[in-house]
Amino acid sequence: MTIVRTRKYLWFFGLLTLVVSSNFLLYRLDLLQPLPSEVALGTFVDFMIIIPLLTYFFIIRKRYSLKNLLFVVFAGYGAALLIVPQGYLSSYSYVRYLLIAGEAAFFLVELYIVFKLVTKLPAIITYYKKKESEIPVFPYRMERAITHHVKSNRFIEIVSSEMSMIYYSIFSWRKKPIIDGNVFTFHKKTSAVALYIMLIHALVLESIGFHFFLHSWNPIVAMIALVLNGYTLLFFLAEIQAIRLVPFIMTNHHLYLQVGMMKRLKVSFKDIKSVHYYQGPEKLTREETRHLFDAVLPDITKEKPSIEIEFFSSQEAKMMYGSKKKVKKVHLRPDEPHKFFNFLQSKITEQSQD
Repeated sequence: MTIVRTRKYLWFFGLLTLVVSSNFLLYRLDLLQPLPSEVALGTFVDFMIIIPLLTYFFIIRKRYSLKNLLFVVFAGYGAALLIVPQGYLSSYSYVRYLLIAGEAAFFLVELYIVFKLVTKLPAIITYYKKKESEIPVFPYRMERAITHHVKSNRFIEIVSSEMSMIYYSIFSWRKKPIIDGNVFTFHKKTSAVALYIMLIHALVLESIGFHFFLHSWNPIVAMIALVLNGYTLLFFLAEIQAIRLVPFIMTNHHLYLQVGMMKRLKVSFKDIKSVHYYQGPEKLTREETRHLFDAVLPDITKEKPSIEIEFFSSQEAKMMYGSKKKVKKVHLRPDEPHKFFNFLQSKITEQSQD
């Protein structure tokens, strides 16, 4: 299965490179000039139809929602505008209006969902506060409060992820790490926070220098890059805060594993088949990682996990922006592995006797 998937990705990126490079060179090789104005329509077809179809057959089919194709189409249109010289675009202004009409329809649907969300906001806030003692982790509590009043869908999950990122990156700096209850830190013996600080430092320096370089070439591209870098900066800040503030947590019935902003897993003790000290290899195969929840933090050098947890059946881990992954095992490296191991073992035994 892994070899087949790797081949699919290689085919996809090979064909994508062929389509993009051929269109790019078409307008810039003197040998091919002059070009008829109709060639711009062919570029729009390549970027707004052919590339989305390639994405569907090689990436999205049977794995992701078809809604993702809309973003591929919008991105293809933006890429076509950058590649096609301005003189060729005047005859095809209607393409822009068709795209705007489609985008407006999509925006209206999302706006309706946002309207429902806003009208339910007082009830959501009340429910959120009510569940504070029961659900100790912010993303779980916020998601539960939202979906209790608004039907869950991918857009709601994206909104929930964005709210979590904004909370951790901007509003959590006066918060103190969770220390009440059965909590286990997992970052104090790593360089993960220092690594993200280094990335923030490099990002800021790169943003300043690269922005002026891009601005001299294309101000629109420079502004887009600046916005993306600003978003990345917020993400890194949120990642640092989520790692610092949210340890691994054991309640009466559940184990909460949140690893920064990117992934989290909530599992009942009754679903845990076994917990043992990890004796496996440092590097796993791609097939082995398919159903693995890796809760070991990224570091300058990847550390070997100290504990492995196995489940009776696949559990659903939640990734950022509503993505999900079925996992059968967890690898983790708490700061106090023996304490974590003994306490989890006692919880599993306690639940099995009930």
